[in-house]
Order: sequence, then structure tokens, then C-alpha cells
Amino acid sequence: METVRFLGARTEEGEVAAWADLCLDPVTGAAQIEDLMTSEAHLGRGSAGAVLATALRLAADRGCGVRFLTADAADWPRHWYERRGFAVVGRSHCFERG
Repeated sequence: METVRFLGARTEEGEVAAWADLCLDPVTGAAQIEDLMTSEAHLGRGSAGAVLATALRLAADRGCGVRFLTADAADWPRHWYERRGFAVVGRSHCFERG
């Protein structure tokens, strides 16, 4: 059974600083981290790192040995993910009619 969890990190004042969706599928052993974002006012304070670490721990705790996300190859977060242990395992292309 697939489960989707919303994860967030709050400031001391209770404001949500960073968030992500975690899609868990223990039957297949896979977990996807989606839409990891940080509020512009809270960039560079470790909030997204805390959310990512929590997502990875929860996925492991649920038996999801495959943990992945998608990142734009030309955008800076790809390097941030690489520093946290992620590696490129494939590429995809999408075309839209204008």
C-alpha cells in the first residue's frame, strides 16, 4: 500500500521553513521524495537538510531500500543532493507542445 506523507521543518516561532512530500511503497521497497522546498526567508539555515534527513530515515524505517528523487540536471539543487549522497542513475526528457 502506498502512503504519502507531508514533512515540514518549523522555525522556533512555528512558521514552516521547509517541506516535502514523501511517497512510500513498502510493497515494492521504494520511496520518492517530491517537491522539497525552502521558504525564501529561511534559505541556508539547514531546514531542507533536516526535512531530507527525516524523509530518508522514515523511508528506511518502512523498509524502502530504494530512495530517490528527481532533479533538473541544469539546476543547482542537483549538486546539493549529490553532497547528501544521491547519484544520477538515469535521465528523462519531456517535450511539450507550445
